[in-house]
Amino acid sequence: MPMIDLTYVHGSLDQHQLIRLTDELVAALLRAERAPDTPFLRENTAVYLHALDSAAQSVGGRGSGAPRFRVEMTVFEGALSQDRKEQLAADVHAAVCAAAAIDPAGSRAFHVWTLIREIPEGNWAGGGKIIYHQQVKGLVADDEP
Repeated sequence: MPMIDLTYVHGSLDQHQLIRLTDELVAALLRAERAPDTPFLRENTAVYLHALDSAAQSVGGRGSGAPRFRVEMTVFEGALSQDRKEQLAADVHAAVCAAAAIDPAGSRAFHVWTLIREIPEGNWAGGGKIIYHQQVKGLVADDEP
């Protein structure tokens, strides 16, 4: 099941912005994987929030600077084509910029970073067992109406 890690500076998003952003990130990842946005998949898509104290971020080794955002998307290797990765990166960028009031094409555009991590087959486990991409695809198909 996909996982999302959002690292941000505490206070750069209020609670409402954070809730909206995490919802949009999950929706973007499910779209990229061409998976239906169902309760089952929502329940199995974790978003880990890493709120840093402003002193825990250093920009260029010279202090905290303006807040930066790092979004890591973890998926099965091969789950996303290059086109879908590019669309996912654009969707994540747009969602973070909207939540943090950053001009997506402005000078702070590179304050938002997206990392797409692909886990090779046989290297993802849950419940003490290796989970294979085909198994997940079968679970998703069983969940579709």
